Amino acid sequence: MSALRKLALAALVLLAGCGGKREEPDDPAQVRMQQAVDQLRQQLAEQPSSPLIHFQLGQVYDRYGQADSAMAAYQRAIALEEAFPEAHFNLAAAYYAQGRTREAISAYQQALRFRPDYALAHNNLGFIYKKAGDLDQAEAAYGQAIRCDSTFYEAYNNLGQLHKQRNHLDQALPLYRRAIALKPDFPEAYVNLATACKTLGQRGEEQQVLNAYLAQFGQEATHSAYARERLRDLAKARQ
Repeated sequence: MSALRKLALAALVLLAGCGGKREEPDDPAQVRMQQAVDQLRQQLAEQPSSPLIHFQLGQVYDRYGQADSAMAAYQRAIALEEAFPEAHFNLAAAYYAQGRTREAISAYQQALRFRPDYALAHNNLGFIYKKAGDLDQAEAAYGQAIRCDSTFYEAYNNLGQLHKQRNHLDQALPLYRRAIALKPDFPEAYVNLATACKTLGQRGEEQQVLNAYLAQFGQEATHSAYARERLRDLAKARQ
């Protein structure tokens, strides 16, 4: 991986305030964004052909909800260096947030063109395909995400949900279990597994999963009231 790729993947730290005294802001977030933008633009004045700085500028705009400016910055980064998968990825996410699904798919595909093992891009493509009703493409994308990263717990859960939509709960169960094994504090996987067990009549495992949810997340978590009520129902059914 090039130095540029490593830098681009690093967490973005907003830069310290620029020199010069400013008036007290009405919107502190807006001023923090402008300070970061100003410093990056100062760097661009010295390095106008730096794809990394344009990418970082896009990240700042993204963080503060400036979608059009973010997309323009990512597009400029790509124009300067086409083989920049992170810029394609962020551009795809921005397109999707604006409902521009076809452009989002194309941008994710470009990210994968330059980084075929980009598990998160495969996963996000799977989400888009599933939402569009193209379950075959979605299944292939989720499967590829898992092949690229065998610890990608969200992709296991997502693939499980796809099998659930296809009424293939027997195939969904091991995927939910794997997601929980990889991420014991992943509440959605517990809920999905318990629901699948209930549908299949596997009461023993359903009880175990609900108890594990309560043990992991406590009595006040989002689904705890349901878990307690369902456990009571299961106990009554055994009497």
